[in-house]
Amino acid sequence: MSDQNLKLLLALRQWGDVQQLNAIFGPGNENGIEIVTWTQDGSRIFSDATSLDADIVLIDPTLPAFEANDIQRLYHHETKPIVTLGAIPPQGDWGSRLYQLGIKGHVNLPIGEAQARALVAMGHKAVQDALRERASPSYIPQVSTQVAQIIATHGWEKSMVAVWAAKGGVGKSTISENLAAVLGVIANRNTVLIDANMAGGNTHIHLGFPESVIAKNIAALARRYQMNLSTQGYRSAGNVGMLSAQSVLSPSEVQGHLTPFRNNLRVLIGLPKQFMGGDEYFQGELGRGYMHELLAVVASMADFVVMDLGQDTNAAVHLQALRDANYVFVVINPDAASVRATGEVMETLFKHVQLDAKKFRLVVNRFHPEHGIARKDIVNALQMPEVGVVPDGGPKVTASLNRGYPLVIDSRGEIARAIVSIASTLYPPVSQVWAHRGKLGGEKSEGLGKKLTDLVFGA
Repeated sequence: MSDQNLKLLLALRQWGDVQQLNAIFGPGNENGIEIVTWTQDGSRIFSDATSLDADIVLIDPTLPAFEANDIQRLYHHETKPIVTLGAIPPQGDWGSRLYQLGIKGHVNLPIGEAQARALVAMGHKAVQDALRERASPSYIPQVSTQVAQIIATHGWEKSMVAVWAAKGGVGKSTISENLAAVLGVIANRNTVLIDANMAGGNTHIHLGFPESVIAKNIAALARRYQMNLSTQGYRSAGNVGMLSAQSVLSPSEVQGHLTPFRNNLRVLIGLPKQFMGGDEYFQGELGRGYMHELLAVVASMADFVVMDLGQDTNAAVHLQALRDANYVFVVINPDAASVRATGEVMETLFKHVQLDAKKFRLVVNRFHPEHGIARKDIVNALQMPEVGVVPDGGPKVTASLNRGYPLVIDSRGEIARAIVSIASTLYPPVSQVWAHRGKLGGEKSEGLGKKLTDLVFGA
């Protein structure tokens, strides 16, 4: 077998399917893929694939003792990615299930000549894509055994975090979007990002969502809430929103308004037009009731809820979110005006609105030691514990926003590390996930790079 050929392991029930594939991928073929072995025992798939240095595994999921998690174990194998293709049986919903588990393509059983030939291009492309991902800074490996044990013992708590600032333009949305990406994409926890800025939302722009999904936004869900109130007779009974013991929004209604981003991060898109923040369903008791119910439903569905809030604490939605959050991350820039504005608003929130000061944490954003204000002076002035300091990112942050991708996903620089550090206060295992990710995906592997170059351009 040539060293340049990809190695294919067949995990199939029927000898007839193996014969069809052997005609295309047998010894000495010119398709660049050769069969290394065939097994009918699902329990042998992982050990055979790794010991025989396979690049591709073709799996019939009905094999006895097939382990579903082998698909991810193979793909994230430390030596190299081993991609899995599905051999889909004619009965059952195996196709969608296998794609959820991580297969990179499929053929239907029984395998004929056309299906076998389709595997040539499919196999090469799947391996090339996997090698590109492994060599990319955005590669996210599985967690180590030690981290998995921490997760299994539940060394963390579910929480809702409001990201807020007393002054506009301090980078609040950037912090909230990247924090949600760390939790939902890198740590792969079930995370919902809510763009609840009543002055108009930008999350859909920063995350590169297409126009087709923008209609599923926080205002559309608020209209559904208001309609449910009317049809269920709450108003006639004098019960509105959180004053009622009866649920107004169902989990399916909320789920239907969330837009998937990547991995386990879903987003409730914000107001596409600024004027929409003045609509009646965001005002007064109706607005407070809507936000309270929305957060209660989302909290039941997710491990973490991250809210991007506008600065106006007179907005009913903002104030209710601050009340309901487990933590409030107050974003501030190291300038005198930002510190003063934050101090004045915090005094009002604590003394008059009577929010719990113990849940407020300070995030100093765009910090540089030459700005003339020391971190300790900011902490002392605001009497608030500091949860993180994010250095001044300048063009890097702007470029990530324009690219439609959170900076933490494809960067390992000091800004990304700072946001991961903030996320670790909510979910400690993410620090080890990040470190493990750096080992496998951070440094460009000469072996992987060479193999990718050889596959694309030839030896």
